[in-house]
Amino acid sequence: MPRDNRLYSGFVLHDYVLTFQVRDDARRAQLIELCRGPWQGDEVNPTTWEVSNTLSPDQMENTLLDLIDEGDRVVYYYLSDSKRMFRVVLE
Repeated sequence: MPRDNRLYSGFVLHDYVLTFQVRDDARRAQLIELCRGPWQGDEVNPTTWEVSNTLSPDQMENTLLDLIDEGDRVVYYYLSDSKRMFRVVLE
């Protein structure tokens, strides 16, 4: 049976691969907590996570921008509806 990424509630899940370098301990801990908790993440290594959440790519970007500061770097990858892979770099 094909996976359609829909929850029973009707929300669509988006899958991301997220890798980051966040210098501030508190901000990094906040990002990791999002990955562990509401984003339903699986840790690949301490700075790379596979996450699934209801955030659109634009919402994901805005959330991540709130968690990074100058000198930090976050990269996330996602597959679009048209099956194209996108890479977004935030610095």
